[in-house]
Amino acid sequence: MAANTDRDSELDRFLLKQRVERFLYEEASLLDRREQTEWLALLDEDIEYKAPLRVTREHVNDSFSRSAYYFDEDYGSLEARIQRFESEYAWSERPPSRTRRFVTNVRATERDDGAVDAESYLLLYYGQGDDSSYTFLAGRREDVLRPNGETFTIAKRHVFLDHAVPEIDKISVFL
Repeated sequence: MAANTDRDSELDRFLLKQRVERFLYEEASLLDRREQTEWLALLDEDIEYKAPLRVTREHVNDSFSRSAYYFDEDYGSLEARIQRFESEYAWSERPPSRTRRFVTNVRATERDDGAVDAESYLLLYYGQGDDSSYTFLAGRREDVLRPNGETFTIAKRHVFLDHAVPEIDKISVFL
């Protein structure tokens, strides 16, 4: 009986990870296709969306600010950015960015309240216009996902960039 219980819980963890991966891959695809309004529908209305600045100190590898951010947004600010991107006033997106998101190393753990803690790595290719230069951003994401039928919504996303100083003029794309 105990072996079956262990096997069932292992299968449940595997299936949860598969569901989370599928969700994160679809999210990346929406953003790469510039379907930002559809992406907004994946967010909880009380979302916390942040990327703290990396703090570089001697002998400390993973230190981040608790008060300074590349971005610190909520649903309203994300919705306003998307509306601006779709308007004629989105100068930072003229010409539009070309992106490709690679999501890997996904780990998922169900919480007691039914939400899911999901951690993943992100590699973002970013190019724009006819410019031959391009940028890669790499980092780790910590998400809290809430079940929504057969899928999820993003309640919280914290992005921890590997770069102390990202080689990008602006972070106008969503991570």
